[in-house]
Amino acid sequence: MSENKTFRLGNADIPVGEPVRDPRGVEDIIIEAMETDFQEARYKTFDQRLFPFADAADIAEWDSFLIGRYPPLYTFSPGTCSDCPLGPCDLKADNGLCGLTEVASQARLSLRRTCRGCLSQFLDSRELLNYALKVFGSDRPVEWGKMHDRSDTSHIGLMTAIWPKNLADLARVLSYAEEQLNKLFTASFSALDPTEMEQMVLHSGSILLVAMNVSELVKMNCFGFTNASNEDIMTTINWPPANILGGLGHVEKGKPVLTFLGDSFLTGFCAVKQLKEENLFEKVEVCGIGPAGHDIIRFYDRCRILGPMTQARKLARHGISDVIVAGDACIDLSFLEDAKIAGTKVIWTSRARNIGLPDYSDETVEKIVADLLAGAPGVWVRHTEKAAAAAVKLVQKISRPKNHLLSEEAVKKEAKRCRDDCDRCSNVCPNGLLIGLQLRKVNAEGIAALKDIEEGCYMCGACEKICPEKIPLENIFVAALDAWKDDDKLKMRAGRGPVARVGTTSWAFGSMWGNCPGIFHVIGCGDARNSEELGWIAYNLTLRNAIIFTAGCGAGEIGRYFNKEKGQYVYEQFGTEAQLRNLINCGSCTACSHIVDQALKWPRTGAGAGHYGNFAETADLEYNIIAPTLIVWGALPDRMHALVASWVRAGMSAVIGPNSGFDWNRYLMGNKWKWEEWWSYISYGGKKQYHEPSPPAMIIPVETKEECLTQALAISMRAVDVRDGRQARLDTWIEFSQMFFQEFPDDWRLFARSDWELPIRYKSRLLKELKEKSGWDIDRMQIKKARHPDGRLLEIGEFSKEYSAMTKAITKLKRMIARGSAPGGKEEKK
Repeated sequence: MSENKTFRLGNADIPVGEPVRDPRGVEDIIIEAMETDFQEARYKTFDQRLFPFADAADIAEWDSFLIGRYPPLYTFSPGTCSDCPLGPCDLKADNGLCGLTEVASQARLSLRRTCRGCLSQFLDSRELLNYALKVFGSDRPVEWGKMHDRSDTSHIGLMTAIWPKNLADLARVLSYAEEQLNKLFTASFSALDPTEMEQMVLHSGSILLVAMNVSELVKMNCFGFTNASNEDIMTTINWPPANILGGLGHVEKGKPVLTFLGDSFLTGFCAVKQLKEENLFEKVEVCGIGPAGHDIIRFYDRCRILGPMTQARKLARHGISDVIVAGDACIDLSFLEDAKIAGTKVIWTSRARNIGLPDYSDETVEKIVADLLAGAPGVWVRHTEKAAAAAVKLVQKISRPKNHLLSEEAVKKEAKRCRDDCDRCSNVCPNGLLIGLQLRKVNAEGIAALKDIEEGCYMCGACEKICPEKIPLENIFVAALDAWKDDDKLKMRAGRGPVARVGTTSWAFGSMWGNCPGIFHVIGCGDARNSEELGWIAYNLTLRNAIIFTAGCGAGEIGRYFNKEKGQYVYEQFGTEAQLRNLINCGSCTACSHIVDQALKWPRTGAGAGHYGNFAETADLEYNIIAPTLIVWGALPDRMHALVASWVRAGMSAVIGPNSGFDWNRYLMGNKWKWEEWWSYISYGGKKQYHEPSPPAMIIPVETKEECLTQALAISMRAVDVRDGRQARLDTWIEFSQMFFQEFPDDWRLFARSDWELPIRYKSRLLKELKEKSGWDIDRMQIKKARHPDGRLLEIGEFSKEYSAMTKAITKLKRMIARGSAPGGKEEKK
């Protein structure tokens, strides 16, 4: 019985039910978590609680703070609701018949979108785990790596309190995540409280990372994926090497091309295994589009990354691939017709759905290959090994004409039909491309006039559908891509996998007390106008001593950035160790979980807070101390909405752009000018401490890469920033603002706390602004008195006591105020 069980914490025996609401059925999990990762002193000082297999409501105390301080800003409302048989209801005129308000309807849509974003990942995680269970058995051991120990944070630990030891544990974890997603999806059609639904949005992000954790553990422990945690820390300075080639220009001519597309790498794993066994890997070019490609390069470095999933249709119609093996992915792009146009054969492997192809799952490999060679455009094969064998055999035998692309003369002929008085194509383009304007230049400038248009197009088809002249715009853009395919190149490192706590602590001093402007997580889906922008962003931050983590399709897009002065790609120029001035690629989409988990190691390392079943306390500490900034450049798929929610819930702010950032319809913006809203509790004493608006927003949109860098530094501020860290952030923030906009940021004065923190190269001008614009008392290069936001002029020491949380232990959770202290302290009691 639970009431008779205890766990040993230091010198104390504590009833297993004390830190948990209902310990029944999870007693052993609680005992293991408490005895291996929690500390007696902290447990006795604060009201620590565990929430194994947490529901959204279990973490609502933290989520309510986020939604309260950063109320959702909705930029679009459908106006009507048709979620139930009583509708449709006009919500602009009145509440719905069920009581649904217009704001609640927007929250529903937000929740629904993040849930949709989780679906394909959950399908892939389940299919991968089921396959591993069949092949390796439920007792197959799993571990994060030799350098990891129980104190290394993971979302599995945060959300379930489990330290997984085998595939059976992962099955239990994934079942929990699937149950949570079912609850959230149901709520997206029935819930009425907008705040509750916004909290569920954040919860959807957390459970997405749980599913990604499951996938990563299976990949590393069952399929031999690269894992830096199994390497000696001294070897990871330049590991994995920057030897992965990609882009159309790096595909070796004359070889048959076998391309894997979508979320699942399983068929690719079996195919590569067969190519190696039959010594065929020199004769077949293996390529990848989307997550499958970024997974394959973690066990086969000869694989070529063609591009992100958002470019799948364009790459399929181009015809570089002879055979495409595909499955479900983050974005539903109907590439089958494009493959037919190119003459590329398709083997569809998803177990979840078909795309209109005949089911050949029970046919022999010989039958599958024969029918495809005889003219069938594609087949559906739900047997992994069979699909792989058929793909390998087919790609060696296939011979197809490659004359489907328009010639430059044909492009000019079509371009002549573009009318001067139309431009409907430009109006519907989600990337705002000036298609008509550039198309009308083709006759004079040739196909080169379409360079920028082609690069920013991901073949959504909106322009071609609306064109009154029925100009084949998609064929034109593909022809343009082929014209400069030899220049379409990238070079990158394979994903290194997780980052152990020992790697994190090694750069603690430099990131907090050195000249590091911050830690940035740079990701994207490849739908930005300029494919090199993501690399430009990563390069400019890394160059200034920042620590950059990336994963997913964005990691490949970063690899396109080439430094002409150095003659190096960006991954070649910077190291991959988790240190300052380094660029670290963790892997495919599922490796995004490593990036967030790495950031969340700080509360355990710096504050001694055990993380198992303890999300709220962990996120609270992360938000206050050293939360990295997320940059999303190209955010089209719904999965990105759920991913950003996971970062925000973990206490990290996000910058979204460029154009697709404005398709979000929901941002989390604080009011930085209303100083009374920015405060925290002092952990020891409970005093209500006012401080600068740090960070001023949790999700903020931007339009240009220059604005992105500037805003990323602005929202990287944290109330507890130590002097050197704040100075480095201010220095880089002001540098970007001066470089791109020729002025100081209009709100930099909100983050001034002392003259010691002002960047040396701008110090005299900054002090002058403080004196002239804010009324601070300045004596030469020193601040004597500072202006409190309430108007009082205070001695700098008194100012720091009243309006600064620098190096102070603060919290947003009342239960994390030390026992014996009253929330709010004397000030709140007044």
